Amino acid sequence: MKVWMALPFFLASVPDIALAEDMAAPVLSEARFEQVALTVTDLDAACTFYRDRLGLRLMFEANAMLFFDVGGTRLMIAKDEARQRSSRPSGILYFHVDDFAAALVRLQGTRAKLAGGVETVQSTAAGSLRLQQFEDADGNMLAIMGFVPR
Repeated sequence: MKVWMALPFFLASVPDIALAEDMAAPVLSEARFEQVALTVTDLDAACTFYRDRLGLRLMFEANAMLFFDVGGTRLMIAKDEARQRSSRPSGILYFHVDDFAAALVRLQGTRAKLAGGVETVQSTAAGSLRLQQFEDADGNMLAIMGFVPR
């Protein structure tokens, strides 16, 4: 008789067990970036930089935000007049390019502020992975990155 009385309490706890198992599952193992955000103090300058100088496709503008398409991921640039320029970047957005040498020449032609020289991240018998960091007008750190065959 005591077993039958305990059964409702056991059954009531089963959903909690299932929920606990779901909570233990990796949350982002199948995720992809939908949108990445940066803040700037001057939205017009940001539009000129990202659209006109870097060539990103402006999808739309709304509520003091610009939305660009970067290979299927949205890059949101939001105006924040209280933004303070950091002495060290808190993050870097890396843009993959198929032809690193050509992209570097085009980047230099934009008069973007380059940060250091070209870096080799990895070298293999087939070639090397290279990057060049640069800043937007608000000091957000960006980089182009691409594989250069031998």
